[in-house]
Amino acid sequence: MNKRRVNSITYGALLSALLGVFLLFNRQTGGLFDAYMLWIIPLPVIVYCLKFDIKQGMIMGVAMALLSFIVATPMTAFYVASSIVAGLIYADGLKKEKSSMQLILSVILISMFITVVTMIIFAKFFGYSLTADIDYTRNSVQMMIEAMAKALGPEVLENPLLKLMLSRNFLLYIIVLSSLLTSILEGILVHLLAILILRRLKMPGPKVRPLSEIKAPWYIKRFVIVSFALMILNGFNIPFINQYSEIIMGLLPVAYIFCGFFAYLLALTWINLRIPGRNSRILLVFVVMFLLMFAPPVIMVAGMMDMFTNTRDRILRGIRYEQNR
Repeated sequence: MNKRRVNSITYGALLSALLGVFLLFNRQTGGLFDAYMLWIIPLPVIVYCLKFDIKQGMIMGVAMALLSFIVATPMTAFYVASSIVAGLIYADGLKKEKSSMQLILSVILISMFITVVTMIIFAKFFGYSLTADIDYTRNSVQMMIEAMAKALGPEVLENPLLKLMLSRNFLLYIIVLSSLLTSILEGILVHLLAILILRRLKMPGPKVRPLSEIKAPWYIKRFVIVSFALMILNGFNIPFINQYSEIIMGLLPVAYIFCGFFAYLLALTWINLRIPGRNSRILLVFVVMFLLMFAPPVIMVAGMMDMFTNTRDRILRGIRYEQNR
């Protein structure tokens, strides 16, 4: 048996043992880390497949999946098996030099598959009830609205937007939308963590596009403009527009997320010019997250400036000018 074969078995056994310890800890905490399986487990699988090959990674993946059925609950075992598949598909994409978008999309599809299985197909087996979730959300929103009515007066209850928030169809849409956005964020997070870890280990990773090449495509620009325009028109109580209020309110969070992403790119470009350094970038993350929660107009304006003007190009030209001085 050659040295490479011995190393692959040793590394595989070590990763399986670490997974066993993690699953035992997760079981003792009542499945506290089930929600984090998809962006933790694929990472060692990706590294293992790149260090050795996909076939040996599949063998290790089967061993890890069998181990999860022994020491974990059926729900956790399903999450682990799906996460291993996501890692194998991602690593295979890296081997074939696929684009970052294709790599992210592979993880997103696995995450959406997990969501569909756990929330719809085998919801009862996994102990999930979509109806109960809608009822719980509706009761929470109703309690919040009643508290607002006590503080601001009973006329708050006549607000059409607040009434819309109590609609079961709207709440269902929000739950589905949040699940979709969660899948997208998980795909992006796995991709970013893979880049960081592979660079730290000095292993080949996905190609990263520079900031200057990340531009909002035309369909995102039109989506944002249409969403905000419909929001404004909805405020004028136009009957033709108001009958689609549920759809309009569902589009706004997506448009806001797009604005937040490009606002972050604009802020990061400016920080690189004015306050270079890794610590400043870390601080920027917290500042943007704070603005996302407490200052939506700032994020909306900054995001639309980046999408519809050449502000970032001018900042990038300033960076190049400073570097050439």
